[in-house]
Amino acid sequence: MIGLLVTSHGDLCQGMMNSLAMIAGENHNVFVLKFDDYNNYKEELTKKLNELTSHYNGVLIFTDIMGGTPFNESYKYIRENNKSNIKIITGVNLPMIIEATLALSREENLNNLVNIAIEAGRDSINCVC
Repeated sequence: MIGLLVTSHGDLCQGMMNSLAMIAGENHNVFVLKFDDYNNYKEELTKKLNELTSHYNGVLIFTDIMGGTPFNESYKYIRENNKSNIKIITGVNLPMIIEATLALSREENLNNLVNIAIEAGRDSINCVC
Protein backbone atom coordinates (compact mmCIF):
# COMPACT_ATOMS: atom_id res chain seq x y z
CA MET A 1 0.00 0.00 0.00
CA ILE A 2 1.07 3.57 -0.71
CA GLY A 3 0.65 6.48 1.69
CA LEU A 4 0.12 10.09 0.64
CA LEU A 5 1.49 13.15 2.42
CA VAL A 6 0.26 16.63 1.50
CA THR A 7 2.50 19.40 2.81
CA SER A 8 2.47 23.13 2.14
CA HIS A 9 3.14 26.60 3.43
CA GLY A 10 0.44 27.44 5.96
CA ASP A 11 -3.05 25.99 5.85
CA LEU A 12 -3.27 25.16 2.13
CA CYS A 13 -2.70 21.44 2.74
CA GLN A 14 -5.34 21.23 5.46
CA GLY A 15 -7.83 23.09 3.28
CA MET A 16 -7.22 20.61 0.47
CA MET A 17 -7.75 17.73 2.88
CA ASN A 18 -11.03 19.24 4.05
CA SER A 19 -12.18 19.54 0.44
CA LEU A 20 -10.97 16.01 -0.34
CA ALA A 21 -13.04 14.63 2.54
CA MET A 22 -16.10 16.56 1.33
CA ILE A 23 -15.75 15.28 -2.25
CA ALA A 24 -14.33 11.76 -1.89
CA GLY A 25 -14.77 10.91 1.79
CA GLU A 26 -12.21 10.23 4.48
CA ASN A 27 -9.11 8.22 3.61
CA HIS A 28 -6.82 6.94 6.34
CA ASN A 29 -3.85 6.68 3.97
CA VAL A 30 -3.64 10.44 3.34
CA PHE A 31 -1.78 12.67 5.78
CA VAL A 32 -1.16 16.41 6.15
CA LEU A 33 1.77 18.42 7.45
CA LYS A 34 1.75 22.20 7.29
CA PHE A 35 4.87 24.35 7.34
CA ASP A 36 4.77 27.37 9.61
CA ASP A 37 7.98 27.18 11.68
CA TYR A 38 11.21 25.89 10.15
CA ASN A 39 12.71 24.23 13.25
CA ASN A 40 9.54 22.38 14.17
CA TYR A 41 8.71 21.52 10.58
CA LYS A 42 11.96 19.71 9.84
CA GLU A 43 11.57 17.59 12.97
CA GLU A 44 7.87 16.88 12.31
CA LEU A 45 8.55 15.98 8.67
CA THR A 46 11.32 13.56 9.62
CA LYS A 47 9.10 11.93 12.22
CA LYS A 48 6.15 11.67 9.80
CA LEU A 49 8.23 10.25 6.94
CA ASN A 50 9.92 7.72 9.24
CA GLU A 51 6.46 6.61 10.36
CA LEU A 52 5.04 6.45 6.84
CA THR A 53 8.00 4.55 5.35
CA SER A 54 7.74 1.97 8.11
CA HIS A 55 4.02 1.37 7.41
CA TYR A 56 3.79 1.78 3.62
CA ASN A 57 5.63 0.26 0.65
CA GLY A 58 5.80 3.72 -0.92
CA VAL A 59 5.04 7.33 -0.07
CA LEU A 60 3.92 10.04 -2.46
CA ILE A 61 4.50 13.57 -1.18
CA PHE A 62 2.57 16.51 -2.64
CA THR A 63 4.11 19.95 -2.08
CA ASP A 64 2.91 23.39 -3.07
CA ILE A 65 6.03 25.06 -4.53
CA MET A 66 9.20 23.56 -5.97
CA GLY A 67 12.08 25.17 -4.10
CA GLY A 68 9.97 26.02 -1.05
CA THR A 69 10.70 24.60 2.39
CA PRO A 70 8.20 21.70 2.21
CA PHE A 71 9.78 20.54 -1.06
CA ASN A 72 13.37 21.23 -0.01
CA GLU A 73 13.09 19.37 3.29
CA SER A 74 11.23 16.44 1.71
CA TYR A 75 13.88 16.15 -0.99
CA LYS A 76 16.66 16.43 1.59
CA TYR A 77 15.06 13.61 3.61
CA ILE A 78 14.97 11.37 0.53
CA ARG A 79 18.63 12.06 -0.31
CA GLU A 80 19.94 11.77 3.25
CA ASN A 81 18.05 8.52 3.90
CA ASN A 82 18.55 7.02 0.44
CA LYS A 83 14.79 6.45 0.01
CA SER A 84 13.83 5.20 -3.44
CA ASN A 85 10.28 4.45 -2.29
CA ILE A 86 9.35 8.13 -1.84
CA LYS A 87 8.38 10.45 -4.71
CA ILE A 88 7.54 14.16 -4.64
CA ILE A 89 5.08 16.02 -6.85
CA THR A 90 5.20 19.81 -6.70
CA GLY A 91 2.49 22.26 -7.71
CA VAL A 92 -0.22 20.32 -5.93
CA ASN A 93 -3.84 20.90 -6.87
CA LEU A 94 -7.06 19.37 -5.60
CA PRO A 95 -7.88 17.24 -8.69
CA MET A 96 -4.52 15.45 -8.48
CA ILE A 97 -5.03 14.67 -4.79
CA ILE A 98 -8.54 13.37 -5.46
CA GLU A 99 -7.40 11.11 -8.32
CA ALA A 100 -4.38 9.82 -6.40
CA THR A 101 -6.54 9.11 -3.35
CA LEU A 102 -9.16 7.26 -5.40
CA ALA A 103 -6.41 5.26 -7.15
CA LEU A 104 -4.88 4.09 -3.84
CA SER A 105 -7.32 1.17 -3.63
CA ARG A 106 -6.25 -0.26 -6.99
CA GLU A 107 -2.70 0.97 -7.58
CA GLU A 108 0.28 -0.57 -5.79
CA ASN A 109 2.99 0.85 -8.05
CA LEU A 110 4.33 4.22 -6.86
CA ASN A 111 5.47 5.32 -10.32
CA ASN A 112 2.05 4.57 -11.78
CA LEU A 113 0.41 6.56 -9.00
CA VAL A 114 2.73 9.50 -9.75
CA ASN A 115 1.65 9.38 -13.40
CA ILE A 116 -2.05 9.24 -12.45
CA ALA A 117 -1.68 12.27 -10.17
CA ILE A 118 0.32 14.35 -12.65
CA GLU A 119 -2.06 13.59 -15.51
CA ALA A 120 -5.07 14.55 -13.37
CA GLY A 121 -3.38 17.76 -12.29
CA ARG A 122 -2.49 18.75 -15.84
CA ASP A 123 -5.89 17.80 -17.23
CA SER A 124 -7.63 19.97 -14.64
CA ILE A 125 -5.89 23.18 -15.78
CA ASN A 126 -8.00 24.92 -18.40
CA CYS A 127 -8.94 28.36 -19.59
CA VAL A 128 -12.68 28.79 -20.08
CA CYS A 129 -13.14 31.93 -22.13
